[in-house]
Amino acid sequence: MPAAYGWRAKVGKLNPTVIASTFVYEFYKVVPPGVMLLTRNLSVKDVRNPEELDASVALMEEAVKELKRAGSDLILGAGIPVLLSAGADGNDKILKLLSDLSGLPAITTLSSAVDAFRRLEVNRLAIATAYGKPELGEKLADFMKAQGFEVVRLSTIETGLASIEKPKLDFSFVYQYGKKVFREADRAQALYFPSSAWPTVEYVEYLERDIGVPVVSSSLAAIWNSLRVLSVHEPIRGYGRLFSTL
Repeated sequence: MPAAYGWRAKVGKLNPTVIASTFVYEFYKVVPPGVMLLTRNLSVKDVRNPEELDASVALMEEAVKELKRAGSDLILGAGIPVLLSAGADGNDKILKLLSDLSGLPAITTLSSAVDAFRRLEVNRLAIATAYGKPELGEKLADFMKAQGFEVVRLSTIETGLASIEKPKLDFSFVYQYGKKVFREADRAQALYFPSSAWPTVEYVEYLERDIGVPVVSSSLAAIWNSLRVLSVHEPIRGYGRLFSTL
């Protein structure tokens, strides 16, 4: 057995918030042995503050270099409000930046969601967000439409929590909210939770059974896409239909 963690693959994540929490837990709950997560935190405490989004983008160049130096095999950009803060093509610009700076494969939580929906062969999306600011959800919906998807329901709920407080969300709250958004949608083919801070892995299988369509979150899509791009092919069960496609 190799004598270093991450002997199979190392995923270097640009974590948008100042604290890495839910994604780290969910990553290690899902991935097979030998896969390691390296995180570099940026500066977001609350995505509703544009100054924090801009500051996070400004930190990316240094952060990518540090993740490469630490031995990352892939760079993962995260935080949809950060990715879209530079406009409709912000995600593409950041993807290019990550790739050019690192010389490594680069993905984002947003590009991963697009890849996930295409792999699942679904087109009509119900999106359940908790950004608090409707315009953030609208930016995301516009992006998904530009990728060829139909957004049949977009919902934004105010939780009263800052971004770094989202791990406090109760499983039942997110589960019931997702179910409600899906029921309000017109023939949605998938339910999308676009936040890595939301807990999802503990109940995604139950929610999929109850609503009858795939459920994709930012965390699930990013973990799946990281494994796919790094050619880590191993059966992963219990975390939704998406992982059956690896």
